[in-house]
Amino acid sequence: MTTTRRLACGLAALLLTAALAGLAMQAAGAAQTLRLEVGRNNRDSAGLLALALAERQGDPAALRGLAEVQAASGHYRRLQLQQSNGALIFDLRPPSRAERAPRWFASAWPLAGSPGRALVADGYGGSDGLTVETNAAWAQDALWDAVSLAAAVLLGCWLVVMGCAVWVWRGFGRALKPRLAQAEALAQGRFVDADEGRWPGLAELTQSLNALAGRMREGVALQAEQVALLQRRVQLDAVTGLALRSHFVAQLQQRLTDSGGPGVALLLVRVLHLETLNPRLGHEAADRLLAAIADVLLTYVDRVPAAFAGRLNGSDFALCLPVRGVARETAESLRAALAASATLRSGGAEVVIGGADGLRDIGAGAALSAADNALARAEAEADGGAAGGCVVEDHVVASVDVAGVGAWREQIGAALADGRVQLGESRVIDSSSRLVHLECLLRVQLAVGDEYQTAARWLAQSPRSRLLPQVDLAALALALRAIAADGLPRAVQASPLSLSMPGFVAEAARRLRATPAAARKLSIECLHPMQPVAFAPLASASAVWRPLGVRLGVEHAAGLPQELARLHQAGIDYVRVDARHLRGIAADAALRSYAQSLLDLIHGLGLQAMAGGIDAAPDLEALWQLGFDSATGPAVALQESRVS
Repeated sequence: MTTTRRLACGLAALLLTAALAGLAMQAAGAAQTLRLEVGRNNRDSAGLLALALAERQGDPAALRGLAEVQAASGHYRRLQLQQSNGALIFDLRPPSRAERAPRWFASAWPLAGSPGRALVADGYGGSDGLTVETNAAWAQDALWDAVSLAAAVLLGCWLVVMGCAVWVWRGFGRALKPRLAQAEALAQGRFVDADEGRWPGLAELTQSLNALAGRMREGVALQAEQVALLQRRVQLDAVTGLALRSHFVAQLQQRLTDSGGPGVALLLVRVLHLETLNPRLGHEAADRLLAAIADVLLTYVDRVPAAFAGRLNGSDFALCLPVRGVARETAESLRAALAASATLRSGGAEVVIGGADGLRDIGAGAALSAADNALARAEAEADGGAAGGCVVEDHVVASVDVAGVGAWREQIGAALADGRVQLGESRVIDSSSRLVHLECLLRVQLAVGDEYQTAARWLAQSPRSRLLPQVDLAALALALRAIAADGLPRAVQASPLSLSMPGFVAEAARRLRATPAAARKLSIECLHPMQPVAFAPLASASAVWRPLGVRLGVEHAAGLPQELARLHQAGIDYVRVDARHLRGIAADAALRSYAQSLLDLIHGLGLQAMAGGIDAAPDLEALWQLGFDSATGPAVALQESRVS
């Protein structure tokens, strides 16, 4: 029983006890009054009857006859006449019974009163003793009527008071509920504010809780800012604000292997003879020149979704575009923009551009090597202008499916309709090699009889064909079925697009409710909602799914440490930190410091931290030492093989 119910029952019992005590006191007072009245009636009746009996001059038969007549009237319950020598002349006890009062009530509240006594002259100079007890049934009825009326009034008052108490209590409960929810949220590390309301006492309590939530929010925000600062130091070049080589290469590697599109374009920009610029222009002017090149590259990052740029070393810059066939056009545009830069012209800097187009399914090193070969040719062809040589090479290393959106929609839709789907599973373990869950990605047989294709092959086409909700629901159904079969926990993905589609969250909840045992072993990972408007669908889904036992995680959330608190408010259980933020951590002290601060922030919010896509055993060991809760990737299989 909840505390609220206990208090309500206690209040009802207290009021009822008070009402019964008042009723008992009133009944006792009325009974005492009636008992005195019956006693007085006994004495008066005894005196009157003694005078009537004295007229019979001691004739026993006459005395008894008169007494029987009086007893038959029903006014008496006992008539006794006893001679002075102890002999009884008569002892009459006529039956009496109240008309309205129940027998149990008459037994509980006897009202006989003290008997009336008088002397009756016997005509021979002596006197007989007369004892009279009148019938108290009228008193019992009067007491019953009084108690019944009082009980009805007290019951009515009790009901009115209880009704008012319930009304007040419900209002208080409604006012208290947000405070309890706020306190629970604070205990879970979620910093929500509540309306102060108008209830005395609660307003002051809410002010204190809101102040506490504000201080905690500010503390987390400050910690997140510190993590973001460390992240910028580890990942971004201080002069240009571009990604450092290690971070750029990690992003490029992920894009080359996970994009699922026709390929990417990679452009390299080199500042020739950089070593002569510092002595000639000065350190600050040289830095402004490098920053000007970065500003030109960042215009493409801002305009092209999923594009990114980096500074590979002192003189080399890189720009990755997530599409094929635009490298040559972009290189010419970039060359013109650099040539028009007043900072570059005034500094007399010379840059060359090289690139490779159609890169796909190769390592980042091979992609950089291909672009560097083109850059070397451009450097050889440089004409001495501000933007000298410009060479772009096609570098298609895998066949490209040029099917249009309609064809992709038809293939994927048919596969989903025919059930030509299966789950690809990878293990997520903790530091003791215990299974946390199986990470599941949907595989699709695009054509009947063909091999099942991984998500990297077709997933990029699903958003364009608006099939992601069906894809995510298919993966959810397969995961629930697999959990029901073997009992192993699993995790599936849900995209922000699916969460925002009408009916998706409700349909997923319907399937989860149909298999409650399996739902409690399921995790749903949502891709990090980059736009603030996407937080609302995530929070709505969390409110529906988490009560069903589902754990919620967010993928790739470490890119924006400041958003972790908002993600926590939306209702998640763990954060998956992508490999691009952790690759090379075993050999990089600065990266370890950043990862430790990020981990402290995640754990401080009451969340768990998962490292995703870890491919090097030393990196995995370093992550365990830092305190990561779980990890996945090629290095996981190596650890499990060593343990086994």
